[in-house]
Amino acid sequence: MLDNRDLMCIRHCNKTFFSYDVLSQCPICSKSLGENLDETPFTSFQNQTYLHIALTSSSGTIVEFGVNGLEKTPPVRTMASQNGSWDQCLIIAQVPESWYDRWDEVLEKISSNQLWSEDMYQEDAHNCYTFVLSFLKALKYGEFAEFCHDKLSFSEKFVAPKTQNAAKYITIHRKLRGCNYFSEEQE
Repeated sequence: MLDNRDLMCIRHCNKTFFSYDVLSQCPICSKSLGENLDETPFTSFQNQTYLHIALTSSSGTIVEFGVNGLEKTPPVRTMASQNGSWDQCLIIAQVPESWYDRWDEVLEKISSNQLWSEDMYQEDAHNCYTFVLSFLKALKYGEFAEFCHDKLSFSEKFVAPKTQNAAKYITIHRKLRGCNYFSEEQE
């Protein structure tokens, strides 16, 4: 299990230091570390073998399509998730608040389609990705419209960069197991 504490990122002596603790002095030169440091809190991520994608309404209801068909998980249950299925997730993209009404309208329309019944699910051909891309096609919003016509384009543009960043954070957390800090050369 990964540590749930915030991760500190500090740059000094041409190195980047990562620590769960606030470092008061540089581990290399021992000088006091004052203001103007680059502090970045990270949260814990768990590396999963199964990538699942879903949508949320503007009120936080999770709408997902899987082996059980279309399911909606209200925000209250989401916060105290009993099965923990969404306690480790990434936000791939968001729309501005001015689009929330349109988002909810399209999500409701797409969700009511019989294409998303349990009987229609096919692991490789008609799955959670198909659901999300169908929604984005119907939404017709900005970059989504350009990249939502196939799984590969959407993955390359939106999903891969986010998962690569998450993988970096996971690596940092793992390197900190059992030590106070670790450092990397600045690029």
